[in-house]
Amino acid sequence: MNSQIREKYILNTLNKYGDIRVNQIVERFNVSSMTARRDIAKLAHQGFLLRTHGGAIKNDPLSNMFSFSRRIDRYKERKIAIGQRAAQFVKNNDTIYIDSGTTLIRMCQFLKNKKGLKIITNSLPAASELTNYSNMEVILIGGKIIPERRSIYGPVAVRQVAEYHVHKAFIGTDGVSLHKGLSAYDNNEANVSKTITDSADQVFLLCDSSKIEKDSFYIFAPLSIVDFLIIDDNIDKNVADKYLDHNINLIIA
Repeated sequence: MNSQIREKYILNTLNKYGDIRVNQIVERFNVSSMTARRDIAKLAHQGFLLRTHGGAIKNDPLSNMFSFSRRIDRYKERKIAIGQRAAQFVKNNDTIYIDSGTTLIRMCQFLKNKKGLKIITNSLPAASELTNYSNMEVILIGGKIIPERRSIYGPVAVRQVAEYHVHKAFIGTDGVSLHKGLSAYDNNEANVSKTITDSADQVFLLCDSSKIEKDSFYIFAPLSIVDFLIIDDNIDKNVADKYLDHNINLIIA
């Protein structure tokens, strides 16, 4: 498959969704990750896109906003179901962490009737929604704002989140597999998630079924750090059975 066809696919995908992952190109054209990254680098040099860890985003002034908007609407009903199920584990007076990601945001609306919560987050949309509820204390960690993810990452964020102990950490991921564990597009994003899990009593991974048995750019933790994996009911039954066989506490929303 020649590079012009791959490049057209990359640009069409960016135009439709706002972002693209290296593994999408690899799987679509059966090429190496090096070849896919070379295609992305060429288009970046020509000004068509911006490179990210694990992929690329569309290069225009509004691309960051549109990229996030597209992601939050993708698999919307699945994410709402996952968020509602996750919120059922939150008890009054809990101290919890809510990670960034479009699935995690969906649980916020189901917390409004909880009492005495302390919520720590690095998600700008989560913080914005949660501040509408007067019955909880919201702590937004500091650090570098990543516009396309609507989140806060970096060394400052890692240091700050390390200072907290939480009863329950609700985290997201860009990929999860039995072999490789949890993975993310960006190591800075992953480092914040991993740090909070080290001090959490329980860790809940919220993940829509499109990410199951997929590996992203940066492998950051084994599945063993997760106490509960909450996923939608579109997961393949055979795959679900494999996770249960590996003693993964799989909760299907």
